[in-house]
Amino acid sequence: MLETMKRNKILTYAFLMAIPMTVGSIFSSCTDDFEKLNTSNIQVNPADLPFAAQCTEPMTYCYPPQQNMFQFWTNLTIDLYGGYFMTPNGNFTNGDMGENRGHSGGMYENYYLHIFNNTRRIIAQCDASGEKGLSGVMRIVQAYGTLMTTDAYGPIPYSSILSGENEVYFEFDSQKDLYKAMLEDLSTAITDISAMGEGEIAKLKSFDCWCNGDKDLWIKIANTMKLRMALRLSKRETEAGNAGMNLKAIATEAAKNTLATVNKDILIDKSLENEMWLMFAWGDCGFNANLVTIMSGTKDPRQPLYMTLNTGDIKNDAGTTTVAAQSQYLGIRFASGLPAKANNWGNFSGWIQGNNGSSYSMPLPIMKAAEAYFLLAEAKLRWDIGSESVKNLYENGIRISMANELAYRGSYAGVKEYPEGAVDAYINGTSTQIDYVDPVKSELSTPAVNKLGVKWDESASNEEKLERIITQKWLALFPLSTEGWAEQRRTGYPRFFPAFVNESNGAVNTEEGVRRVIYSSQAYDANAKGVEGGLKLLDEENSSKFGISGDKGGTHLWWDNADKGNF
Repeated sequence: MLETMKRNKILTYAFLMAIPMTVGSIFSSCTDDFEKLNTSNIQVNPADLPFAAQCTEPMTYCYPPQQNMFQFWTNLTIDLYGGYFMTPNGNFTNGDMGENRGHSGGMYENYYLHIFNNTRRIIAQCDASGEKGLSGVMRIVQAYGTLMTTDAYGPIPYSSILSGENEVYFEFDSQKDLYKAMLEDLSTAITDISAMGEGEIAKLKSFDCWCNGDKDLWIKIANTMKLRMALRLSKRETEAGNAGMNLKAIATEAAKNTLATVNKDILIDKSLENEMWLMFAWGDCGFNANLVTIMSGTKDPRQPLYMTLNTGDIKNDAGTTTVAAQSQYLGIRFASGLPAKANNWGNFSGWIQGNNGSSYSMPLPIMKAAEAYFLLAEAKLRWDIGSESVKNLYENGIRISMANELAYRGSYAGVKEYPEGAVDAYINGTSTQIDYVDPVKSELSTPAVNKLGVKWDESASNEEKLERIITQKWLALFPLSTEGWAEQRRTGYPRFFPAFVNESNGAVNTEEGVRRVIYSSQAYDANAKGVEGGLKLLDEENSSKFGISGDKGGTHLWWDNADKGNF
């Protein structure tokens, strides 16, 4: 009975998060009637689905294969903030830092409805049946989704949902407590997956769209995530230690067995819908000037794998053609104050489509092996972990990214191989980001802000070494905006062009840029008391130097410590 109540409660919360604001007010007064609400015809009990289907949903929705959820998940917020993408549609006010609560709930909704709703139930079920290895796999998926969500918003409801102690509202956890819980879950997962028997492995293979039943690969994912998280908290090392998280020790152990040992990207290659092409086809998404100018300036061989040349003629405000179709890589400056679509910015660089729009089924990216090399490089730089040099780890990360992106995207981009010597030339290159020149509106043009070339410099300061590492990691993480944005906020690298307009009414500092996604209207409607407590936790962990606090885009998350430098 207790398990049924817990299941119904999380279904209720997920359902309330998903419904429109006008309906949300109707249900917000009924949150104490969980059984009645969740035995209606509106909800489907996920426990009634085949076990493989139950497990597949949270795994695939870590990169949603459904067009509306995909856009709501990150494309209206995090994709714009993370420097990879930008909307040409001026009606999407988040693109000008004009915070839109109606567009800010996607990561939250996706996590509770499609990921946490399933993983926490499956974990309890598998633990009870003694299938702890399968529990471990779901613990990793749950940690992956939780990390994305807390790194977007900050405090979120977690332990209160797992405990099932409160039937009226869901208390939020601080980011410090969330990180501790995720690290503990990943350690448990590694132990339990290591002990998996043949029966569990066979069951795993029936649904495993990440690793195809390879338990050792799951352990490498968990270790890569632990290393990622330890470094994410590097500006809170003392506080983390006081909370029982010895970051150097965690990183040292995790570094022994990451994805760098196999050089394998984690991709979902099951002919699912990769919806990014549709965001471009709708005219709601384009490439960000930050990404385009860095790749163009450093002569990055991956650029034709990531984006097309401009898709049409570009005309300025006077109607004069300034750039002919298919002649330049062009990105849109964030916070430019653009008009509604359709406009000339919609003809800038496009998504790689392949023949007949074949990238509709481009594999869904989950984790890049190259990231592990850059994590190891920073761990060596910061904590002297491992025996390999920072330089070798850095350069190998670039090489693995080059190789894996060609294998991943080459057939869609029509690129069979890089030009001879191009990868070595890139690694040894000293050219830097080019200035941004807007061919439609010259006022939007702005000088380059990243001044370092790719070539490693052993005599450089630790700060410059970190800048190179993070910039290359950011390029290799594409298009995973959640992780790319988190690292850019943590370190400040790569540097982003300043906003041309700021429509946040003081909620975001123009120089700092957006630091978090605000909670949606639905979150307030469904769990007002919980949000109230979450905002107190957010303010307790906030370190804004500009007096920004509360549920605003300029409020800092716990690990985004404005009071401490990188070294």
